[in-house]
Amino acid sequence: MRIVISHKRAIALTFVVLIAMTVATVKPEPALAQEGALVGGAIGLGVGAALTRGSAAGVIGGALIGGVVGNEIQKDQRRKKRANYNKKNKR
Repeated sequence: MRIVISHKRAIALTFVVLIAMTVATVKPEPALAQEGALVGGAIGLGVGAALTRGSAAGVIGGALIGGVVGNEIQKDQRRKKRANYNKKNKR
């Protein structure tokens, strides 16, 4: 059994792996919003490539949407942490 991957999908998968490796090795640590945007963009890139069979618009659109979603998720987590801190440390 032979697995055939198109050239565009192979390139998109390579970029996803490279971005994921970059996120894992970044020092100093980025702000949470930046990290969320990068991870969301990488995931969105892969999903966009898979859904549109590697079209440029799909890959770029997926990365854009994923980046925005990842950024917003991290913002919400930061707000929750701040709210919990304020509750615990009332004077």
